[in-house]
Amino acid sequence: MIGKRTRYSLAQFLALQEPAVAEVLLGKYGAQHLSLWPAQLLSNLSSTLRALDANILMLVLAEIMATQGDLRARVTPKYRFEERMHDLTQCLLLDGYIVQDKTLIQTDPSIADGTPVDDDLIGALQNSGAPRRQEIIAGINASAESFRTTPPDYNASLVHARVALETLAVDVAADVAARLSNPATYNPSKWGEVIAFLRNSGEISIEEEKGLVGVYGFLSPGAHRPIGIPENQMTRLGRSFALNMCWFLLRNHLAKIGQG
Repeated sequence: MIGKRTRYSLAQFLALQEPAVAEVLLGKYGAQHLSLWPAQLLSNLSSTLRALDANILMLVLAEIMATQGDLRARVTPKYRFEERMHDLTQCLLLDGYIVQDKTLIQTDPSIADGTPVDDDLIGALQNSGAPRRQEIIAGINASAESFRTTPPDYNASLVHARVALETLAVDVAADVAARLSNPATYNPSKWGEVIAFLRNSGEISIEEEKGLVGVYGFLSPGAHRPIGIPENQMTRLGRSFALNMCWFLLRNHLAKIGQG
């Protein structure tokens, strides 16, 4: 499913066009009650796209990718189109869609009906009591920003994702320790000790510990070099691993303390 970030990026992209072009494109696939005033075009587009049915949104995106030449011809200077198209395609890739030969292709069959993990995780963090939740959210967003820069900084994207995962794990461990009468000691600056503490305290199982350690290792510098897989897709995969593990750590802990 298309996430909030991509919807906002699409609004920025369509704002390059005359209001009538965006209105016809959206109306062509069933978008109703459109009010795209030139003076408030970006704001109107943002509101419309945030609420737009996912099926209509996918049809609109598919036509945009298939008719890039026509849309580009309408924009001057051309670099504005190129920059916005780059941002849109990178946002789509974060959601699990890639553009090949002007066709939008879903790269992960599991994403079709679910909310993007970024949206779910950030929402859950905002409602949690994690002491450094804003720092974790900032890391998640920084990971996406590094992915979308021109040129993309894929290494930084994974570093930010890894730091977000580590920060959340340390927060969870601190809360677990605070609830124990005689907790074992561990060094919060060492990932291995933090995860071992979570396992020894019963917060996670041995299998879950192995999963967390494996993802962390995959995200470490030099461990995710693509072999036969494009770097952008490899980075998207690693980032998805990290965010899903963040989601697991948070929801698992909330469930154990009766808040899940």
